[in-house]
Parts: sequence; C-alpha cells; structure tokens
Amino acid sequence: MGVKQVRTMVAALLLGGVFLGACGADENDAAPGPAEVNADGTQSATGTVKEWEVSVDASGAKAGEITFAITNEGSIPHEFLVVKTDVPLGEIPVEGDRFSEEDEALVMVDEIPEYEPGTTQELTVSLEAGTYQLVCNIAGHYSAGMHTSFVVEA
Repeated sequence: MGVKQVRTMVAALLLGGVFLGACGADENDAAPGPAEVNADGTQSATGTVKEWEVSVDASGAKAGEITFAITNEGSIPHEFLVVKTDVPLGEIPVEGDRFSEEDEALVMVDEIPEYEPGTTQELTVSLEAGTYQLVCNIAGHYSAGMHTSFVVEA
C-alpha cells in the first residue's frame, strides 16, 4: 500500500470519527435530574402523558411540596396519579385492566383525573421520602407502559 493510499485511509477514518462523534449523546439526552427548585423554594416538574408513556423532566425531588405540570400530548384522555409504593416499576398487580387503588402495597397520594388531549393540568402534592410511580390507571394504560419512577429523598 502506497503512502498516498495510507493518507487517504487515515483522512477517511478521521472524517468518519468526526461524523460519528456528532451522532453521540448530548446534554438533551441526559437522564432527568432532581425537580427544579423555584426562587420561592417550591419544587416543580413538567411532563407529559401520551400513548403509552408518562414522562417527567425530573427523576425525583426533596421531601416536601412539589407541583407537577402535566400536558396530555396523546390523542385520547389520560390521567396522572402519584402513587407511593415499593412495588417495582410497572409491576403493580393488575386486576382485569386496572390496578386496585385500594391495594395495601400502594399509597394513593393524589391525582389529576382524566383530562382531554392538548390540555395541561397542574397537581401540587406534599411528598415524604420514598419511592413513587407516576402513572395513568385508565383501563389498560398502566399495563401498556404508562408509568415512570420518581424518588423522593429526605
């Protein structure tokens, strides 16, 4: 192999590395961090519900009051429940097509009842340290994947 061919191959490899590097993760791909602490000391998180996911911009918060602003980006009505539980994510036992909100392994904190697509609702709750699931419990939605975890630290 001649010097010119080697130079061409090296240049191609370097150029390919630049393009591959551009396809890597950026700060927008980072996992969510703690809830935002506002100037008045309150905490807030924003998120969405849609077929078939619940997403928030925070993975947790400090114990205390937090306000969730959740937009229904789906094409059908959804709800948003805050459930304290040690049951692993997505494994709350389903009876029929929903889980029982009276289950002893769950503490139902509060909810945004079923609301229409294209709307945003707010829910302010006081959370103690523990593990939570943020879910939609409309028939079939939890089993379809509408849940995410949320951890509250002391």
